[in-house]
Amino acid sequence: MPVKARIAGALLACAVLSACNGGGGSSSAPSGGTSPTAGGPAPTGLQQCQAVSTLPSTTSVPASPTNPPGTGAIQSSLILVPSGTHSLGVYLRNPWTGAVVDRGYVPTGQGAAGVAVSANRFVYVANSTDGTVSAYAWDSTTDTLTSLGAATSSGPGTKSLAVVGSTLYALNTGNNTISAFTIGSNGALTLSGTSTPISATLTSLVAGSGILYGLAADGITSFSTGNGAPTPLATTALSGIISGAANSAGNLYVLTSGNVVAFNAGAGGSLNQQDSVPLPSGLTASALSVGATQVNVVGQGSGKMELVTFPLMSGGVACPTSAVLGSSGQPSGALVSPGGHTVYVTNASRDDLVAYTATTAGSGPTLLASVRTRPTPHAIAGLVATVGVSPQMLYVVDQGSNQILGYGVGANGALTAKPTTVGNGGTGPSAGAISPDGKTFYASDWSSGGAGDVMSLPINSDGTLGGATGPYPTGNTPMGVSADASGRYLYVANSNYNNTTGGNGPGSVSSFSLSGTTPTALSSSPTTTSGLYPMLLTVDPTGQYLYVAQYSTQSNTVEGFSINQDNGALTQANTVAAGNNPWTVITGPAGRHLYVSNNGYGAQVSIYRIDAANGTLVPATTPTLTLSSGTKPLGLAIGPKGRRLYVATQQATDGSADGVVQVFTRNDPLAHGVGWDPTPVTLSSSTPFTDAYGLAIAHNGKALYVVDNVPCAESGTNCTPVNGNIQALAIPSFSQARNAAAYTSLGVRATASQPVQAIPGGGLG
Repeated sequence: MPVKARIAGALLACAVLSACNGGGGSSSAPSGGTSPTAGGPAPTGLQQCQAVSTLPSTTSVPASPTNPPGTGAIQSSLILVPSGTHSLGVYLRNPWTGAVVDRGYVPTGQGAAGVAVSANRFVYVANSTDGTVSAYAWDSTTDTLTSLGAATSSGPGTKSLAVVGSTLYALNTGNNTISAFTIGSNGALTLSGTSTPISATLTSLVAGSGILYGLAADGITSFSTGNGAPTPLATTALSGIISGAANSAGNLYVLTSGNVVAFNAGAGGSLNQQDSVPLPSGLTASALSVGATQVNVVGQGSGKMELVTFPLMSGGVACPTSAVLGSSGQPSGALVSPGGHTVYVTNASRDDLVAYTATTAGSGPTLLASVRTRPTPHAIAGLVATVGVSPQMLYVVDQGSNQILGYGVGANGALTAKPTTVGNGGTGPSAGAISPDGKTFYASDWSSGGAGDVMSLPINSDGTLGGATGPYPTGNTPMGVSADASGRYLYVANSNYNNTTGGNGPGSVSSFSLSGTTPTALSSSPTTTSGLYPMLLTVDPTGQYLYVAQYSTQSNTVEGFSINQDNGALTQANTVAAGNNPWTVITGPAGRHLYVSNNGYGAQVSIYRIDAANGTLVPATTPTLTLSSGTKPLGLAIGPKGRRLYVATQQATDGSADGVVQVFTRNDPLAHGVGWDPTPVTLSSSTPFTDAYGLAIAHNGKALYVVDNVPCAESGTNCTPVNGNIQALAIPSFSQARNAAAYTSLGVRATASQPVQAIPGGGLG
């Protein structure tokens, strides 16, 4: 049945069913508690189903700032998702672009199953397999979660957590008990008591206002809170319970297999039913979340993920006003962001975190963004993150001058007139990467025909580079550099390209730990690659897989490695065929696809889908994109929402044609199986591109930067170096994405000879 028809059915049901008038269910109370009267007339004050036009004004969704602050702090939503890989994923909503950014992960105990937040400062994860609770401190100045030490024992099958005041409660499903922990001023947990086994078989805990609720399939138990183990106060019978949530006003909202039921708290832990509104027909619900103005229910409908919005009115819940069908999958959790502007949904079968606008106006929620999570996400929590904003920078790796050049980035994306900083890149830097915390720049130091290294340059608070440390030895002729999103490991591709002898020995990947103040080579390093000339590489956003392009015509492959989460070691996973001479590899912002530029003749970009379960690469719905005939793709960049792919192409070998920059578009990157428009748009600049090489996009999404590695001037057998440049183009709105004239020039800045890569820095850490 179409979504609108099912919503209409729910509205009609609300108009005629007595359930819309409340009808408090039967309940009972243990000794010492109270119980609302079973049966009888509906409680007064229950809300009738309302026409949409009479509903109160809804939450507005703020637009992204036009001009982000240069320094200071900015509020956003930090979303926490435990997964089946014994880890807690950390995701931040970029307030400038609206994109959901993967900020890495922290290890948890075995079987992470639930998550809770205390005082917007401390985070706790329930580990069902080992029966423990992991504790973390949130540091808004560094945008990081830090473990507070070894996990605290709770009980068998610890599954669900709830924080009431300064006490954390943990449900132990193995023996149906609840453990209470006092939360110290530093976030540390101290066990204050464990309840006797509960008579009802509880499935989850919900924190109320000064009270704790335990949900079972057939009822709700209220518990006392405070010092020591919780004790039952009252029970309320309700069949088919799936999940529940409470708001700051003390109202409890419960999702059953057929209804959304609203309660307010009575004396002695009793619950007074306010409303019971039926779900749309055909919806198999799985989770509920509550915000300031609405209740959101997610589930499966018409074989796809579905989000249904119910407005709140005077403590009650009104009929649903809208429903949105997403991609295929099974939603496992839902959360209205702490700011009330976004609804986040975890998709367990597709390993996604999806963001929607939190509104009941118009046609209801709209899809904002998505990002791939680690496998089987099954819980979600959030906190308000006051994250630090550092000056936006653009760093250019300049091989000819052996330097890292730094340029300030203005509010509109334009670059300052001259470099604000110069760093020592060694004796021929070929690529660079910035640590996830934004504090260190790493540059691979190419040494033609011999052993190379990586240099480490600290990034100061004003964006300037400090004195380089190192060198830290790698293999021969290192090229690509990449750090995992959590900042635990650094990887360098060693091409083993020997300009002197033309040797074709196998390449390798060097691995480093970043847990200390300097990179430390892992005991497993280096790892030999299956193909020749590994060039650039990338770690996927979840930190589980590494991909490297193998440039040699004898290879023409992309090799994938799995990353050992305990020690960073690499294990060869799979190798797939690419086009001729693969060079650049990048993942899309959602982490579901890998893009590869093929620098040999054929003018193609290869696209692969990343299997979230094992990292295997398979050709995407659109397996290749073809550029203008005769071009040789090099640099790649993709927009923050995955709607535009930029490709830089090299000058023809004989100099007959200059390089260009082309952009491909797709209208709906969030829909499963939707491909790219195969016809690119060719961009131009006030200063024509000669040898477009590397590409980068400003963190605020406003500018595209093109590295122009101008070829040397030939004179007989001599080659006189020619200075290159970095060009900035304003990125227009997506409605103008296919209008080349809309990409206006923001200026051209000269570099020294042989600039090869641009890396944006600053912004949100």
